Amino acid sequence: MTRDNRLMTLALFLWGAGEGLFLYILPLYMQQLGATPEEVGVVLALAAFLTACSFIPGGLLADHFDPRKVMLGGWVIGGLSSLMMGLAPNWAAFVPGILIYNVSAYCIPAINSTIAEASGDAPLEHTITLTFAGYAAGSILAPLIGGRLADTIGTRWLFIIGSVIFLISLGVVLQIRRQPAHRHRSSQAPTPPLSARIASLRPFVPFYARIVLVIFTMMIGATLVANYLSALGWSLGDVNTWGGTAQSMGMLLLAIGLGRLSAGRQRRGLLLGQGLVMLALTLFLVTTPSLRITAVAGYFLLGGISPVRELANAQIAGQVNANVRGIALGVNETLFALGRSGAAALAGILFTANIRLPLIVSLALIPIGMAVIALSRTSTLPRKAEEIVVMASSGAVLIDAVEE
Repeated sequence: MTRDNRLMTLALFLWGAGEGLFLYILPLYMQQLGATPEEVGVVLALAAFLTACSFIPGGLLADHFDPRKVMLGGWVIGGLSSLMMGLAPNWAAFVPGILIYNVSAYCIPAINSTIAEASGDAPLEHTITLTFAGYAAGSILAPLIGGRLADTIGTRWLFIIGSVIFLISLGVVLQIRRQPAHRHRSSQAPTPPLSARIASLRPFVPFYARIVLVIFTMMIGATLVANYLSALGWSLGDVNTWGGTAQSMGMLLLAIGLGRLSAGRQRRGLLLGQGLVMLALTLFLVTTPSLRITAVAGYFLLGGISPVRELANAQIAGQVNANVRGIALGVNETLFALGRSGAAALAGILFTANIRLPLIVSLALIPIGMAVIALSRTSTLPRKAEEIVVMASSGAVLIDAVEE
């Protein structure tokens, strides 16, 4: 791992430590501030939609400017909005904070682009998942600490402390080397117009569609797990301590495992990640107020959702040309967020009807996503132009040899 990717891993570790304090109890905390489960689903859906709207502009910025500057903006917005959530006195004041916080994710294409640029010849499936494993590592102890702090000094302080940790993480990002805009292009090469860059992504449409289906089916059941367990008697501290810690450990270990497993085997990690989420939702369904170990195990397996997203980004980053990498990753992140948005809205409606219904519906739909991935081509993305040229050249050499 290069110096810049080590720094990126550390920055993500710190971000995970700050976000992990409150991330896993967000839906439950909103409910405690006065929101109904349906309102929680709507707000989370709106937050995911705003996130989706930010990724393509973020990808374009990463293509045209120094990605580090793009990342810095995301870190600043995230820190300030976390402070807003902590200072919010009621439910209505909390909503703007969480919406702005989700917009800060616009810098994710710049993060992935920076990792890809600094990876050299290393397999991106492994490098990207390993770098983002830093985030998971940072959030392992954070929910445990957050749960204890919530019981002693109050939940709102988790957001304030998180904003301070984000500030420290910002200092680490400042140490990452600047990447001059368009450094991968010849100085004489004109910048392709936006329409041409978007048109170049057309071969990736089937892959994008498959990934949207995959994330939508998984997130229906995963969005309101905290609220489901609350109905079974779990306190906010219990969810953060046991659920959040277990999911963070799952994110770390499964990111490393699925990343290694997927290097050169593009479908395998995506299929296994979906299978683990199915098992997680099944474990939640059999959880009872007196049987909690199944929910802890379920949270651990839910950690497979994050590697699925990172594996999809790795496949795209490894296939597109460098001058459209940011927008290609931005489109993928946008579709991920739209999938989550639709899933959150549906989950809120289903949860209002029956707290078990989101889990059941998700379990019924995930096999469809698995079948779509399994039946796709072995190489789920089109080959880069450079690879096609090499293949064509090799084929010509072979034909000449046969003719001789």
